[in-house]
Amino acid sequence: MYSNFKEQAIEYVKQAVQEDNAGNYAKAFPLYMNALEYFKTHLKYEKNPKIKEAITQKFTEYLRRAEEIRAVLDDGGGGGPAANGDAAVAARPKTKPKDGEGGGDGEDPEQAKLRAGLNSAIIREKPNVKWNDVAGLESAKQSLQEAVILPVKFPQFFVGKFMD
Repeated sequence: MYSNFKEQAIEYVKQAVQEDNAGNYAKAFPLYMNALEYFKTHLKYEKNPKIKEAITQKFTEYLRRAEEIRAVLDDGGGGGPAANGDAAVAARPKTKPKDGEGGGDGEDPEQAKLRAGLNSAIIREKPNVKWNDVAGLESAKQSLQEAVILPVKFPQFFVGKFMD
């Protein structure tokens, strides 16, 4: 069922890249945005961490390109090769040098530092911590259990209206 999201996203990306390469940025932008929505939905259901990481990497790449196209469209306003010409082509090379990973092409050092800090804060592996490993904080654990864990495990008990 969820593989349809990925297939649909890939189809939108193919069309977006085709329009992008042709210089039709006004057509490419909504296609990129549709693809990003489908990728985002697919990521919710993907279980394999390697596939999830690969899709996340591509998601980021397509998001950057969509932002560049939006900036070009906001500045130039056009949608075809004749409409924005050099402004659209000037924005294009920013996504190509992917080898350096923050090598400085158009990215200031402070923003690169923030990205590195965010990447180090993201947990990519499932931590192996059990409830019994956390000492104390019984009331906090109880609140967390009631607010988060029980609704996830037993959603049928948490439907309906709240009573005042």
